[in-house]
Amino acid sequence: MKRKQQVLIAGLAALGLLAGACSSDSESSVTEAPVVTDAPGVTEAPTVTDAPNADGDLVQWALDYTEGTAGMASGDSIKIGYVNQEDYFPENTIGINAAVEFINNELGGAAGRPLEIVPCNIAVAEDGAKCGTEFANNADIAAVVTGTILVGNKELYDALNTKKPVIIGNGVTSDDFTTAAGSAFTAGSPGVVAGMAGFVVSQLGDVKNVAIIAGNNAAGIAGADLLFKPVIEKAGIAYTFVGVDDTATAADVASAMTAVGADTADVVVLIVTLQQCINVYDASKALGIDPVIVATGLCFGTPMTDHLAEAGDGGTVPNNWYFGGYGYSYFQPDYESGMQTYLDKVQKYGVPAPGAANLEYTGFAGPSFANIMTLTKFFNQLGPDALDYAGIDGKIRGFKGPMMIVAGPLDCGKQVILGLPIFISVCGSQMGIQQYKDGEWLSIADALNGKPIDATKV
Repeated sequence: MKRKQQVLIAGLAALGLLAGACSSDSESSVTEAPVVTDAPGVTEAPTVTDAPNADGDLVQWALDYTEGTAGMASGDSIKIGYVNQEDYFPENTIGINAAVEFINNELGGAAGRPLEIVPCNIAVAEDGAKCGTEFANNADIAAVVTGTILVGNKELYDALNTKKPVIIGNGVTSDDFTTAAGSAFTAGSPGVVAGMAGFVVSQLGDVKNVAIIAGNNAAGIAGADLLFKPVIEKAGIAYTFVGVDDTATAADVASAMTAVGADTADVVVLIVTLQQCINVYDASKALGIDPVIVATGLCFGTPMTDHLAEAGDGGTVPNNWYFGGYGYSYFQPDYESGMQTYLDKVQKYGVPAPGAANLEYTGFAGPSFANIMTLTKFFNQLGPDALDYAGIDGKIRGFKGPMMIVAGPLDCGKQVILGLPIFISVCGSQMGIQQYKDGEWLSIADALNGKPIDATKV
């Protein structure tokens, strides 16, 4: 078991790097990388102003969630340390800053005081220790929130552990899920991929064989071997596997699909980069096949939407494909989870990333917005005179939900996924499956239809 845990941790680290391989916003001037998203990266949010969810109701939802008081904040600011890999994940910062503006201008601040973000950017691994040490030694920093980081994670958490309360924003590496320094209010990559496998086994009918197409690298192989295959093997489902290089062409992918038997498989599963998702779509057309496809959120993104338009096919993503995500959708915005409130306020207060023509409100922006809202809830519960390490850390680790725009109850540090109790920072266990069909998003197994998949029960 120990050896299996070590291999899984190494695989998850590689799987995290897979999240850095494709674009989340084709119009940004920063170096681009993918994010695991709940919905594609388009730039126009669905309307959320239909009755009864007018702006006043959306603000009231936020007041109820944060336990705040309507109005503007005043007094000395409460400083929150914020760490992000800005070159790759600028949408985190869009969500963070929009939440702060909303809270300070309409929700009375946190514990009656305005929030102030103190940013620290990570570009190289050494920056993790630098940011962590700076925040750990700054008595004015009440808590630290991360965005998404690919390098320097361990060094950051080591510096902050027992020094500052930490909310892990959108983790994608092994250290994000196995650190004792803080908590993450989602199921993360382990929950999403394992949940996809559970969906294939239990909700797609009589599946006898699955074709798995993954990146021909440590990340793709780890996702297939360690997080997907064990579930379908236990169910007695046969599978074939093929790896494709990140530089593969559509013709290369067509050959790989033929080799893996995509034309006869009951289901084709994709654990590949966005560009290879595009190539799978093109290869399927060239081969004249229309397989049932279940993909990760890596297949979302503006490049996919643009490619479909250029091909004359239209749509946001390929028709009939299934996608694994966090259980709620930017494109099926509901009131109860706070998604409508988020969409309204990020459009009001969000600022496009430097050099970007449009606001990227999808990707990790929503969960980051929700993390600041939730931290504000904790500050309000504690009051201005009790914002110490023990109080805030206790609120974070003891939070049971519901969490804004995240499916299911939370149980921080107690989630056992695939029989492994190593994910000590993970609080969530539920994920969702949605399908894009004939121009509409359908809830197949998610929080919107009351049927989310619990990865701990797969």
